[in-house]
Amino acid sequence: MTLTPLTVPILSLSLAVLALLIGIKNYRRKAGMYVRGVFSTGSGTSCNDVYITEVILENLKDRAVTIFSIYLKIGHNYYVELENLEEKPLVLKAFETYRREFGPIEFYGINNNKIRLNDLLGDRSVRKRLVLSTSDGKYQVPSSIRRWSPVGDFFTNHLTAVIRPVYLIHKDKYVGGNVAYVIELVAHGGEEEIVLIHPKDYELRRFRKFQLTRDSLVSKEALEQFLQKQMDEGNLLCESYAVYDLQAWREKARDFYSTARTIQAKYCGAFQYYVMGRVLSKYADWKLNRENVLRKRAQETAGK
Repeated sequence: MTLTPLTVPILSLSLAVLALLIGIKNYRRKAGMYVRGVFSTGSGTSCNDVYITEVILENLKDRAVTIFSIYLKIGHNYYVELENLEEKPLVLKAFETYRREFGPIEFYGINNNKIRLNDLLGDRSVRKRLVLSTSDGKYQVPSSIRRWSPVGDFFTNHLTAVIRPVYLIHKDKYVGGNVAYVIELVAHGGEEEIVLIHPKDYELRRFRKFQLTRDSLVSKEALEQFLQKQMDEGNLLCESYAVYDLQAWREKARDFYSTARTIQAKYCGAFQYYVMGRVLSKYADWKLNRENVLRKRAQETAGK
C-alpha cells in the first residue's frame, strides 16, 4: 500500500484511538470494585427457622478485595450477619471465587431477644441482597451469579436426564467398582498406605515379599488370616493392618439404586430432543394438571 499525505494522519489517529481504548479497558478492569454473589436458603427438621445454606462471591476485577464481614440485607433495615471475618479478613484475589456453606441454626438473635425471619425470607416481594464490609467501606453486591442446572431443563423437556457418578472414597482415595477389598497398612513410623485389592489380584504380585492366593480372597476373614500369617513370618512389615470388605457398602447402595436392571444409554437426536421432547413434555404437564383439577373437584364434591 502506498502511503499518501492523508493516510499517515489517519493511521496515527487510529493507533492513538486504539491505545486509548486499551488503556481505558485496563483501567476499568483494575479500578473500583465489582463482586457478584448469590446465596441459597434452606429449611428442615433440624430447626424451625429458614437459614442460609450457601454463599458464593466472585471477584470480577483485576485487583484483590479485602472483606471483613458478609451480611444478607433483608428489605431496608435488616442485616443478617452471615460471616464475621474481622480477626482473619477474607482476601478475595483477582477473578477468584469464594464459596461458603452453612448449616441449620439454633435461632436468630437481636440484642437480647430472639427474632423470626421466616416470613421475610419466604416473601419473594421483599428484596434481599448480599452486603460486604470491605477495606473500601460498605459494598452492596449489585448482581447475582447466573447459576444453571440441568434439573431446570427437565421441567421443560422430560427427555433431559441428570446422571450422577456414585463414588466410594476411602480416606481421599477413590475406590472403583471392581475393587473387592481395601487394605489399610500402618507402618512402624505411623505412615499409612492404602492398597486396593481386586478379585483376581492373586494372579499379580501386589506385595514385594509374598503373593496373594485365590483362597485368601474368598472372604474378609480369609484375607485377614493370610495377612496375619505374612506378618508372623516377617514378610509383611507393618505395625498394624485393617481389611475393609466393600460388599457391605455395595449392599447399602443397592437399597437406593435398583440393581434389577441397568439402563443402556442411547443417543437422542436433536429433533427427538428439542422438538418431540418438548411436545411430549407439554402434553404430560397438561395431562397431569388436568388430573389434579379433576381430583380436586372430586374432593370438593365429596366434602359437600
